[in-house]
Parts: sequence; structure tokens; C-alpha cells
Amino acid sequence: MLIQPEAVDFLISRGNGIEYCKKVLEGMEKKPLIISVDLLKEIFGEGKKAEKIERKVKVEIRKESIKEERFKILRDVTGNSTCEGKLKDFVDLFRNRFDKLSSLLKKRQEMRNAIPIKKVLRVDDEVATIGIVKDVRNSKNGIIAEIEDYEDFISVYIPKEIDFSIVNDEVIGIVGKRKGDLLIAKRIVRPEIPVERKIRYANEEKYVVFISDLHVGSKSFLEDKWKKFIEWINGKRGGERQKEVAKKVEYVIISGDDIEGVGIYPGQENDLKIEDLYLQYEELAKKLSDIPPHIKIIIQPGNHDAVRPALPQPAFEKEIRDLFSGMNITFIGNPCYFEIDGTIILSYHGQSIQDFATCIPNMSQNEPTKIMREMLKRRHMAPIYGSISSLAPEKEDYLVIDIIPDIFVTGHVHVTSIDMYRNVLLINASAWQSQTEYQKTMNFMPDPAKAIVVNLKNMTPTILQV
Repeated sequence: MLIQPEAVDFLISRGNGIEYCKKVLEGMEKKPLIISVDLLKEIFGEGKKAEKIERKVKVEIRKESIKEERFKILRDVTGNSTCEGKLKDFVDLFRNRFDKLSSLLKKRQEMRNAIPIKKVLRVDDEVATIGIVKDVRNSKNGIIAEIEDYEDFISVYIPKEIDFSIVNDEVIGIVGKRKGDLLIAKRIVRPEIPVERKIRYANEEKYVVFISDLHVGSKSFLEDKWKKFIEWINGKRGGERQKEVAKKVEYVIISGDDIEGVGIYPGQENDLKIEDLYLQYEELAKKLSDIPPHIKIIIQPGNHDAVRPALPQPAFEKEIRDLFSGMNITFIGNPCYFEIDGTIILSYHGQSIQDFATCIPNMSQNEPTKIMREMLKRRHMAPIYGSISSLAPEKEDYLVIDIIPDIFVTGHVHVTSIDMYRNVLLINASAWQSQTEYQKTMNFMPDPAKAIVVNLKNMTPTILQV
């Protein structure tokens, strides 16, 4: 069917244009070739039939808006894990990663005519190709990266002035010219995210609080600071403006390391206030029960929690979830995409921040949002296999960033940091634990006891220091 431009304007002017269009089409017994403005005016005219149709459309639209959930999980490994740890599982994981990221790369102008590596070896002109990085080693004035695809591999010389931040297992595009068995790179192309992207705002003023790394059960848990946070979120602390914001908080998102755990690092038993894992979760439930019941709490695990250590991590098992029964809590995996009133949030504990800090020059775990930018450039949260972060061989790579979020939040390094990259709000949420002796050895420089509050209507972040 064709629709006249005037008919489009007519539908838009009535509001909910798409929904009106759907309902009008569903209500037609015979589908016309052309939908004209006169036909729509007849349907939405003064007659009884028109009134009946419009009333039905309005009622159904209203019902749909009421049914629409404000919170919706978009992607999560919880309940979807398929890996058995076989060699084939690892092959499937990296094939899925390569397929997803090469598909994104081919949307880039420079990669539209990319050819397989096998053909590159037979071409003398400038070419574009895509590969997953098999190995990286230093060379005079640059690096040598060996890349591969399904059929072949090739060594690529990359001068330092072009790029010196290539890491193993990322998927990249190369524009260059072959010289013998070597491809000389002129340009490195990454999947990246668009320079300009429309932000998905909530329709009304609505506040989300981001916190992380509570480490309940640790001797260094900041009890006094937590109590002040609870006083604020209950509207009993802060200035008038802070109390007004507290009233409008609808979600608290906790990005992992909810408890201190047991046996996570050498000598941890000396740092524990609560030595039993389940008692730590009981204490966590007790502390979270002080948050007003109308606020939804979203909890995901981290490397200190009682789930598998390999990424992606599923949500807590029923035995632990039952300790929180009756509370307004949603348990999610790590990482997890979810939506709040149309705003898409990617929450990830951030274990691989240390991998990036180790493998890329001039990167530090104490500047996590710089590393989060690198994740968005590569469209992957943890590309490096065999480093600090362990990866579970799922058939689907849940760490690929193929949905561009409006907010990307991490934790793990106990730093409070906010940044913006290409219209994506980057947040590294604060911890509620003072520096431990072990953290000193790991060069963790905590910036604790701060809550990051974001108004989803305008995406404005504020740091609340309690």
C-alpha cells in the first residue's frame, strides 16, 4: 500500500501516529492501494462509525501504554548458558564474535569493499580486509599484528603513529598494501560507535542511582557512610534539593561485588568481618531492606560474588535469591542490557578494566572511563582471552557491544568517574569499602562512598558524596 504525504502528516498531528496507523490498518476489511488523507478523515470524521473506530483506537493505545513495562531486560546470559567447556564451544564463541564485529565493520565506509585475507595475498593494489588479532609483537618503529579470518592469516606491519593499542583477539579492519607476505597498514578501522547518536531520554523526570562494590562482610565496609546513604534515599538527609531528588529515585543499580566473598585472594580471611558466605548475603539483604520499597533494586554479580568467575556471569542462584524474598529486587547477570522507560543501560562489573590497563600503553585502572571508551571503540567489553579475566565459551559472545547503550556503567576498580563518549554516558560507580592491604598491592586507589544519581529525562549525572 502507498500512503500520501498529507496522510502521514494527518496521523502525526493526532499523536501516536504509528499506533493509529497500525490500528487503522487492522480495522480495514479491504486494504486499499492508496491511503489518502480523505480516507483517514472519513475514518476519523464526525460519523458514528468514525467515532467508534477512534474511541477503540484510543482505548487500545491507552491499554498498551499501561501494560508496557518500565523495566525490561534486553540481553542476559542468565538461563541461556550453553557452554560445556569443549574445544568446539571456544571455536563457536570466537566465530560468533568475528561474525558480529565484522558485520559492524562492514558498515564503515572504508570496509564496504573489504575482501578475505586469502585474496589479499594475491592483490598488489591497496586493499581492505578484516581479521581477528591472533598475536601482537613489537617491531622497529611499530608493531606486527597477525590477523586471521575463516580461511587464512596474514602478518600486518602497523607503524606506531597509526596505532599502538592493538590487543589480542579484537576484530579490526586494515586498509593497506601488500609487500611480499606482509601487509603494510595505512589505516586501522574499528567497529566504533557513530559520532552522532540520538540519546533515548525518559519521558518524565526520573532518577536512577548507580552504586557498586558494597563488599558487605568485609571489615573495611564503610558502615557509617552506608547509613548516611540510607538516610538520604529515605529523604532524611541533605538539602531541600537533595531531598526532592531522593523522592524521585525509582531505581538503584548495583554493579557487582555485592559481598566480600570467601577465598577470593590470599589472606582474605584476615579481612573478613563475616566469614560465612550465606551470612554475608543475609547481611546484604538486611542493608538493602532499608531502601524504600517503591524503589526497584537491580543487582548483578562481580568477581567476589557466589557465581562462576568466568564471563559472562549469570544472576545469583535461587538459594541466594531466596534470602531477598519479599523485596523489590531484580537479579541480573554480568554483563546485562536492560531498558528503563526507553533508556538503554549496559551494566557490567568491569573485570576486564585491568586487562586493558595491562595491555594498552598509557592506560590506568584508576582512570576507568578512558578504558570504557576503548571498549566502545572495539565494541567489546573483554576481547583479550587468557589475561586476568576468564571467559566462558558460550555459543554467543555476550560481551560484544552490538546494542549502543545510552548509559554504560561499570564498577570493580572502586573509583568514581563520569565521562561522555559520542553521546553515551560513561559511569564507573563508587565502592563502599576503604582500601585494604591487598588493594594496595594491586595499586587500587579507592574513591569510596559516593552515589551517582542520573536524571533519565535529561541524562544529567550528579555525584552525591555522603
